[in-house]
Amino acid sequence: MAAKCRTARSKWLVGVVAILLAPFLQAQSPQDDVVMRAMKDELARSMSQLRLLQMDKPYFIAYRVQDVAVQEITATLGSLTSRTGSPTHNRIVEVELRVGDYGLDNTNFFSERSFGGAAMFGGIGEGSLDNNYSQIRRELWLATDRKYKQALEDLSAKRAALKGRSGGENIPDFSKEPPNTGANVIPEDVLPHLDELEATARDLSAVFRSAPEIYRSEVRIRYSDVYSRYLNSEGTTFTRSQPLIMLEVRAETQAPDGQPIADSFAVYGRDAAALPSTDALLARVRQMSALIVKLRSSASLDRYNGPVLFEGAAAAEIFLQQFGSRLATSRSPISDNPQFEMMFSQMFERMGGASFQDKIGARVLPSFMSVRDNPSQTLFNGLALLGTSSVDDDGIKTRETVLIDHGILKNLLAARVPVSGILQSTGSRRGWGPLPSNLFVTSGKTLSSDELKQELLRRAKERGLDYALIVRRAGAGSGASIMEMARQIASRQSGSPSIPEIYKLYFDGHEEPLRGVRMSDIPVESFKEIVATGDAPALYSDELMPRVSSMLFMGFSFSSGSGLPVVSCVAPSLLFEELSLARSEGPFPPTPVSPSPLAAK
Repeated sequence: MAAKCRTARSKWLVGVVAILLAPFLQAQSPQDDVVMRAMKDELARSMSQLRLLQMDKPYFIAYRVQDVAVQEITATLGSLTSRTGSPTHNRIVEVELRVGDYGLDNTNFFSERSFGGAAMFGGIGEGSLDNNYSQIRRELWLATDRKYKQALEDLSAKRAALKGRSGGENIPDFSKEPPNTGANVIPEDVLPHLDELEATARDLSAVFRSAPEIYRSEVRIRYSDVYSRYLNSEGTTFTRSQPLIMLEVRAETQAPDGQPIADSFAVYGRDAAALPSTDALLARVRQMSALIVKLRSSASLDRYNGPVLFEGAAAAEIFLQQFGSRLATSRSPISDNPQFEMMFSQMFERMGGASFQDKIGARVLPSFMSVRDNPSQTLFNGLALLGTSSVDDDGIKTRETVLIDHGILKNLLAARVPVSGILQSTGSRRGWGPLPSNLFVTSGKTLSSDELKQELLRRAKERGLDYALIVRRAGAGSGASIMEMARQIASRQSGSPSIPEIYKLYFDGHEEPLRGVRMSDIPVESFKEIVATGDAPALYSDELMPRVSSMLFMGFSFSSGSGLPVVSCVAPSLLFEELSLARSEGPFPPTPVSPSPLAAK
């Protein structure tokens, strides 16, 4: 039965992706790509003719045209709540233009005049869907003209701002990279099986019918394809199709005291074979539903300071979200207003997290742990990795990068905007800034699952604790966290989202689930205090946001087209020497006055 379900799902998933691609297949033909031809012709004209009298001419121009197709279906309690009848299509036209030279140009700079206004995103616009050569050239011409005028203003203001400054490191504004060309294969058209899409959403969401204690639940299936054409004046060009399938399940309820309880999970895949079978998804939804109901009557804790074990995928999740994003670095731009610059620098650090730029050569993990980023690897234990790509969003060839070697930070991931100590791109531009692709965390000090628990309890006993804590779902990703943050905003409550799956482990070996336990951002120093790891690495994939400061000067501010980039992380279970956790505080919203009507059935 499972095999038949998987085969059926494979057919409709491939079919849906083919439907998403169908409007653009003719345009993607390398023999007659009208869009790319228009891009090449307009780029050549702009590089040769675009110049105002006595003003700088562009030294670098890049065009990116992205065809984005999206289809989405949502269901609740076995019934469809929304469905796009056909994929929504839009085309994004983006222009990156630099005046000056590689050493000093108009970028890495912002002013109060342009921040947040139309000038900030002057090189981005929505293009026509028809592959009309003249219309495409007209759109590129207008966008290039706007971007050029803005670039001249920015360069003039930047030069004036720099005159009043002294000292500082002389870092180029843009790195010189060799030209590169690349493309990928477009799947053949097949018949769609859209009914299977609806059936899967209905079946998974119907699981919550048997749990009237759960107030809200939803299954969302989203298909997107971003077909990118990229061309720059250095000779780099590529075309790339990036289909992405996301299936997300969300649910939330409240305990009798009003404390919110929420959980979610999402699975991603570039194709049907990368997703779990229907039977496996149903089992996971049932497990999630049962745990949420059980947590309504579970206890919480006031405060805990002691050893914590992150098991399985929870370890990869917490490593990616709390540590992995710091392994990419971007530059903080200067401003014509020092106070404005300082304010936004502080805001960006809080929103995007500080990178490890000043820690190269320092120990950031235990000496038995190493980390590498490998965008060329496609599978881990038969499971698809989501960060795989042959070129990054700047057209730079991707490559494996050793980031941490035996605890010592050796390198950081960067794009074409140089930072101190890293003057060349590592081929890591994803979306509006540098990001990991496929992170691999390895360890020379591994223990079995039972040995890890024994070590956890030993350390808890040394601290005089009555129990230790195990986390099996960290909730550091986008799903439950977003739901929780929205609830907090609505109820004017502050604090971090609750951990969806955490247990007390007692010395006799029995476990008790906890609810309403929150964990603030793990201090960087805590990762140096990991005392042991497991012997069975697990895979976790999720959307990851580049540092917010990258948005201001990366040229293409939103090049991912249909969402944040998805990053994969492979890591073993992690035993931390000490972490601080506490109970989520109110005020909590009131519980429903009457029971759910499902309870009467």
